[in-house]
Amino acid sequence: MAEETKTNEEEKKEINPKKPMIKWVIIGCAVLVIGIGGFFGWTMFMKKGANEDSHKAEVSEAGEKQNAGEARSIYPLESFIVNLMDNSGTGKKYLKITMELEVVGEAEKKKVENYKTQLKDTILMLLSSRSFEEINTVEGKMDLKQTLLARINQALGENVVSRIYFTEFVVQ
Repeated sequence: MAEETKTNEEEKKEINPKKPMIKWVIIGCAVLVIGIGGFFGWTMFMKKGANEDSHKAEVSEAGEKQNAGEARSIYPLESFIVNLMDNSGTGKKYLKITMELEVVGEAEKKKVENYKTQLKDTILMLLSSRSFEEINTVEGKMDLKQTLLARINQALGENVVSRIYFTEFVVQ
């Protein structure tokens, strides 16, 4: 009787180590498959984005200041929600955009604050004059950035803003 319990316990010990081993092999295979899929997905999308970016011109830095050593600061603007021009007759489309302006120095930042109302008006008028087809592509967004940069600096009377960053861009 004692020998039978020993053999039963030994059989259970032999069976139990196989179950956790199989579980770890399955988990390892799943992680490997997910990793390989993620790697291929990442390389496919990154190659596509890199090719597009290499052929695109960078936004001109018309407002770049002579003193590169000065500290740059970012001035965040509130979100803008505008109706886009409707050329297609498919219905109204809306653009929600949030942007930040890069300026050099505190004096320029204060100037942007002082002209905030004029800048909002300029931005709203420009955004609402664009159609979905114009801003749907990467080139359209880059063109919008360049035009906004020129109009904002024109409203300020000098090249105060060096770059514009879109932090949110949603068309619905």
